Amino acid sequence: MSTFNELCKKLEDMDDDAYNQAFNQLSVKVMKDLAGLTESDKDAYEVYLQFLLAAVAADGKLSEDEFGLLKPLFDETAGHDVGYEEAVAMFKNMGLDDPAEIKEVADLMVDIIELASPEAKDDIVLLCLMVCAIDRKVSEEEKEWIAQLVEPLEIEMTPMEVIDGYLERAGSFVLATNDGDQPKMRMLGFKTVLDGKIYFGVGTFKDVYAQLQKQPKCEILAFDGENFIRWDGKAVFSNDQRLAMAAGAAMPDIIKVYIENGWNMGFFTLEEGSAEIVTPSDKTKLF
Repeated sequence: MSTFNELCKKLEDMDDDAYNQAFNQLSVKVMKDLAGLTESDKDAYEVYLQFLLAAVAADGKLSEDEFGLLKPLFDETAGHDVGYEEAVAMFKNMGLDDPAEIKEVADLMVDIIELASPEAKDDIVLLCLMVCAIDRKVSEEEKEWIAQLVEPLEIEMTPMEVIDGYLERAGSFVLATNDGDQPKMRMLGFKTVLDGKIYFGVGTFKDVYAQLQKQPKCEILAFDGENFIRWDGKAVFSNDQRLAMAAGAAMPDIIKVYIENGWNMGFFTLEEGSAEIVTPSDKTKLF
């Protein structure tokens, strides 16, 4: 589900205007897709609403953002203007706080999706995922529910996106440097993406910084629980202030200690190298 998780992260990070525009455009496409798979526009609209409601119920919760999206449906069902608290009560009365109760809807969704073209199938699944991410957070329950509808979406990814996905799942990873004729390894946990490049941070007062300055060739090794990724190259440092801001947001306590002690952090990316994914039975070269 690596590409699936990458898509979830992108949706969670989108600003409201871009998200709403993308959601509305996708809704129009899905309605057209469903109209071609059902007997009438009314049937297509009802199926569309069922898909949205089922996606909301994937984690058994109705957030205020999700309610805002589905308020017309609640109003139509109740026959009057429905507030959030009343909608939550309706949600529970329909059994939607128990994801097991929506299995029939999920089965219907799978049946309809199987009839769709590959492009329409991706549109439908992406729409359901956008419903789950409407509050800018896709829970593990929502991910699992969406993933059962069809195989994870095929999304073209750059090598940097693939590497970042491995590092994200690994949480921590190993940096190997050269100390004269002796290899040195240490665990890292901080990384950030800027302008399509992955950057790491190390204290400029540490041996690792001096080693990279003297011999910039190094290697990153990460294990995501199933496979390894090896990424080697030349460490190229950057003074872009956005990197310091990203570090401050990601690990404020550590940066506070740096500031109190007058320490600085150096940020580097890898260039002029190669990366490969190593599985128990195969090896895939990324670049």
